[in-house]
Amino acid sequence: MSLSNSTNKIPAVNSLRTRIGFLLAPVILAIVLVAIHMNTNVQSWLVLSEENLLSQPWRIFTTHLVHLNDQHLWVNVAALILISILFRSYIRGRLLMNVMMISALGASLIPILLAQDYNFVGLSGVLHGVFVYVGVSLLRTQRALGVTILMIVVIKLAVDLILAVDESLWLGAQVAYLCHIGGAVGGALAVPGLRRKPIEIVKPKE
Repeated sequence: MSLSNSTNKIPAVNSLRTRIGFLLAPVILAIVLVAIHMNTNVQSWLVLSEENLLSQPWRIFTTHLVHLNDQHLWVNVAALILISILFRSYIRGRLLMNVMMISALGASLIPILLAQDYNFVGLSGVLHGVFVYVGVSLLRTQRALGVTILMIVVIKLAVDLILAVDESLWLGAQVAYLCHIGGAVGGALAVPGLRRKPIEIVKPKE
């Protein structure tokens, strides 16, 4: 291969990396979710319970990697990939993972602190946090879009609260609405925690 041919291929590789590189983190996470779902022995080390909260605190985060059934898993995997594509201009890579970690913390602590509830699994609470993070982040630069995203989350949380009384839903369990609320709170707190001061969020850009 000549040096000129090799040089010509570098821009093409960089262009491809730019176009699809944002999918690397969510695809790896999706693969991890599927692998965990297929191994019940691993799940037993990840799910949170009152007995292991203090002795094994990593479960605060890892419980959100476990899913109830195939449908629960694939809905969340699809949502993860879709969010990563739709919001790729605003959140990706390390920032996405950091927001998900903070959202996972909120998604675990809110139900524990408010209701002593440890009975929740799944990535949906964390994904609520990602939605809120993007919505709040956009209030300064694209206020209409940011408000729209936040309104969608509010409506979704209201629906969760209404459906939480029905145990015969497609999941075969109650909707973990406090987990979803906690994830949303975590996503909001991640904005000043990761990017800018709180006053900069609501101050219009000049």
